Amino acid sequence: MLPAVLLFACIAANAQEAGSVIFATGSVTAEREPPVSLAKGDVVLERDVVATGEASRAQLLMLDGAKIAIRPSSRLRIDEYVFAGDQDADAAVVTTSNDRSVTSLIKGGFRTITGAIGKDDEEAYEVRTPVGVLGIRGTDYSAVFCNADCNWVPGVNPNAPIEDGLYLGVTEGIIFFRNEIADLELRTGEYAFIPLVARVPTPLDAPPPVLIDDNDLRFDPGADAPQPPPRDPDARPDPGDDDGPMGFDSKLGTRRVPETGAAGADADGDGIPDGEGGDTPKQPVIATDPDGTPIDITPGDVPPPAGDRTISYSSGPLGIADSIFSGTLLNEPAQYRLDSAFNLTGFDAPYPSRTGSVNGMFELGTAANVETGFDSMTVMRWGRWSGGTATITLPGMIDASQDLTNQSLHWVSSGASTAPVMPITGVANYTLIGASAPTDDRGNVGVLGDASFVADFTNMIVDSTLTIDINASTWTAQGTGNIGAATGLPAHLFQGTYLNVAVDGIGGGTGVFSGFFSEPGPSSDPTFPGGVGLTYSLQDGLGASSVSGAAVFGNP
Repeated sequence: MLPAVLLFACIAANAQEAGSVIFATGSVTAEREPPVSLAKGDVVLERDVVATGEASRAQLLMLDGAKIAIRPSSRLRIDEYVFAGDQDADAAVVTTSNDRSVTSLIKGGFRTITGAIGKDDEEAYEVRTPVGVLGIRGTDYSAVFCNADCNWVPGVNPNAPIEDGLYLGVTEGIIFFRNEIADLELRTGEYAFIPLVARVPTPLDAPPPVLIDDNDLRFDPGADAPQPPPRDPDARPDPGDDDGPMGFDSKLGTRRVPETGAAGADADGDGIPDGEGGDTPKQPVIATDPDGTPIDITPGDVPPPAGDRTISYSSGPLGIADSIFSGTLLNEPAQYRLDSAFNLTGFDAPYPSRTGSVNGMFELGTAANVETGFDSMTVMRWGRWSGGTATITLPGMIDASQDLTNQSLHWVSSGASTAPVMPITGVANYTLIGASAPTDDRGNVGVLGDASFVADFTNMIVDSTLTIDINASTWTAQGTGNIGAATGLPAHLFQGTYLNVAVDGIGGGTGVFSGFFSEPGPSSDPTFPGGVGLTYSLQDGLGASSVSGAAVFGNP
């Protein structure tokens, strides 16, 4: 295995150019190995994290013509960028079917005028955020993510707290937002807020304070251009002030006010004009009920989590003869429990017994839910219960509670939806997009260095490989399994064994895995399920140590 530093250097060297810096002031860096400072004219690469320091800004020009203005104290990752389109003097930029732009807003915010990618194929463009995914249709919009790090604009109710979450505003065009709770469409002059914890999209009648001061979201023609005069901190943005150097209104103060309304009214005292005298039109927020039927939750009434969820889990020694174990079960609403962030706190699942397995009821108990993760495309969540004792109740009210002081119980949960329609032909290669940290039965926490998952729907088999670094050793595992319909399980489930498990090159170990296919998720072939949730448990050749974990795959 290559040393870590050399490995990262190779990745950076092979990364594709995504765009260039057209303006930079203050501390602007590309987080790669090694990190580099960015200045006007420098290239940005696929997989770069572009970071700005305090009082620092950057503007990027992407190869497809998109412009991105990154505000201070922000981090924007270019996850995937493919652009094979071309432009000549007599033609506009065009894209190919393989063009794609995927970025992640990790911290702070940006404004962008989108380019060719996504103009004709909405699925080719996405911005991932901690609360959901953004899509576009020929758009100029802004996004700011607050996580205890946003300040109010001077003169706008500075004593009121800013709630953590994602704030959105559209200057021109249309954006789409979706997460596991709802879908939202925003058009020119519309705004919305998605709270970090509740994650319920809420339309706003006026620009949120974090978007009012556009000095950090202004496009500049270049570092040498004269800067605009200092802004009066007590002045409100003027919707008609078109002083943006690119022909766009660079103010985000525009909002739609009813003709009979009082544009300057502030009935609620929040420092934001609220348009007295009429009801500001609200854009709809559409959610999905347990049957998959769209429902309008615009008034703010959010139905409780419902619908079937497929849940897979694994742990170290568990049950009869302290065996390694991984189990998967499709849970009805009464068979699982979630916390306020929709992380798993209780579920029904198989438990190893002398006759094979029985269905047990698992509860978090005194353990803690740690390393919880969420992928908004596949709508899957994962994590691990650690520390304390997980309560496990078997048929007949038998107590089989598990001490999680030196090991963890890993889990993956699908979204609340029906099982996907399974294909009967074709082969899909899935990409690792999330995982809990592997743990052993001695209290050690490791790293899932690599994992692959291949589904052969023609022959109803799956192939799984793992590479795990834990407790100064490297575990490798390769195994195969069967898709549900071939083994009597529900069609979207699978289970298998690792027949080739080695620790530091010494073989003889064994392992098991199980999991499920999930919808939705992007796919090059829409006949394939968009995601895979997998849990695994391994044991070394001496039976002296075990390792377990969970992994989520997507992008088949």
